[in-house]
Parts: sequence; structure tokens; C-alpha cells
Amino acid sequence: MNNGRMSERLMVVDLKAGMKRPVVDEAPVVSSANRGFKGFLLERHRVRDPENLDVAAEQTMIGLHLSDPIKVEIKSDGPFRERTFCPGDVLVFPAGTQYSARCRGSAEFIIMTLDQRLVNDAVTSVHGKELGGRPINWGLRDPFMKEALSGICSAVGNSREVDHLYAESLANSLAMHVARNGEKITGRDNGSDRGLGRSQLDRVLEFINNTPHRDINLNAMAAAAGLSPFHFSRMFKLSTGLSPHQYVLRRRIELATELLRKRELEISRIALDLGFADQSHFTMHFKRQHGMGPATYRRRAIA
Repeated sequence: MNNGRMSERLMVVDLKAGMKRPVVDEAPVVSSANRGFKGFLLERHRVRDPENLDVAAEQTMIGLHLSDPIKVEIKSDGPFRERTFCPGDVLVFPAGTQYSARCRGSAEFIIMTLDQRLVNDAVTSVHGKELGGRPINWGLRDPFMKEALSGICSAVGNSREVDHLYAESLANSLAMHVARNGEKITGRDNGSDRGLGRSQLDRVLEFINNTPHRDINLNAMAAAAGLSPFHFSRMFKLSTGLSPHQYVLRRRIELATELLRKRELEISRIALDLGFADQSHFTMHFKRQHGMGPATYRRRAIA
């Protein structure tokens, strides 16, 4: 670290190799590196089938999951546990913590490290001394942290001096928030009005993923969760950030992007296989999500 500026990539320690490495090998789609920001380093990534990780965080690291729910096998102290991360979930890795992660699928997320001196100063300011041994917090539903990370990422995308001040102020606020609430923050499972339980959500997502071609109705999804349609709709949106209809539609479009890479499949066939009324109906929804029609997407994907 030099004059409050951080390295060009967000680094962790590979526990097997004993060397520093980027937390994600692929280049970020957004990065604060070499932009003059002080006190933090932020990256936004879109990845497919992320590699397995066995790493340690050298500095306090905070992540925000942005895309559809994804199952991740993860461990810190103890055996692997499968967790489902949903849009808006926040992860906090205190400096020095070790963790391993395994997952498959597409994911988009923001990940950020805070200058450890900034965090230590905040902790000392709040508690009068540095605290050690804090656990990793998985899948938090913390509105302030979610909005702060999103705000910093947006500011990083601009080049105005006022955005630097805004981002650095938010980073300082995040450090104070972690210092004040690190021991109080709990995961989604502890709240009574925080959406579906882990097992309920897993059953519903499995039901959706196993029946991409069917006309999935709300009653069937609610039954998979063991709830009435009314309560299911509200709790599903709290868990995923999407209504059941929106989630099913996004999942089908996601599957379509995989099928479009196969030249032998006609677009009209893909549309019908994924439950769309016809090709035009499919094209309309695909274009809304990707900004281009399926034919254009296919040409670019297999070029």
C-alpha cells in the first residue's frame, strides 16, 4: 500500500500455493484501480463457473451478490456447507480469515477491500481497542451495506472529483458500520420476516430448474415451499429480489443463452422448449434482458 492507494487487483492469499493471487482471475468489468480512489479497492465481476477457492483475506473484504440465486459450497471453520446466495446478499470477510468456496453457474457481484488501517481506526474509535477473531458473515440482508456498495460502484464508473469524495466517504461509513455492527449482524435465517428459509428456497429453485419447459404456476411453486400462494409470493421476493414470474422468466432466458451456443438448435425450437408461446414472444423477452435479439446474440457468441 502506498499513500492510501491499493494494488491494481483485489488480492487474496492462495493457501495451497502460499502466494498472493487475484480473488477472481478474469479481469473485472468495473475497477477502482488506478483511478485515484483512496482507502478501498472495488471490482465488479461477471463470471461463469468460478474456480474453486482456498484462500485467506489479508484485508477486510465485503461482497455484494447481484445476479440470480446461486448455490455455493463454502466453509471457514468446519466442514463445507451449501448456501444459496440471492440478489442483495452481502458477505463480510474480516482480515485474516480463511475460507474455501466451490460453485457452478453464472454470477455477477461486487467485491471490495477496505484499507485495513481505515478499519482498525474505526474499530478502535468504536470499541477503544482492536478486536480479533471475528467470524465471516454469509448472506447478510443489510440495506445500508447493499446501498453503500452499489453507490461506490456507481461512483467508480464516473470520473468527476465529487464522485471520488462521495465514494471515499461511503467507504469510511462502511468501515464504521462494520466496526459498530460486526458482532450484531446475523444471516437471513435469524429473521422472522426475511423471506423463505434456506430449505424452502432450495426446493423451489430445484423445482424451477427441473421444469424449464413447463408452464409453471404459482400454486405449484408455493406447494414446493409448503406455503399459500399469497405468502409464498411475498416471501420469495424478499429472498430473491424478484417476483416468482420475473425469476422464472430470467431463468429461462439464462438457459436460452446456453442453448443459443448450439448451432444445430433452431431459435423457434428453443423458444418452444423453454415454454414461450412462440419465437416472437421469446425474442421480445430476450431483447429486454440482453439488449439484443437471440439471433444477434448467437452470432456474437459463436463468432
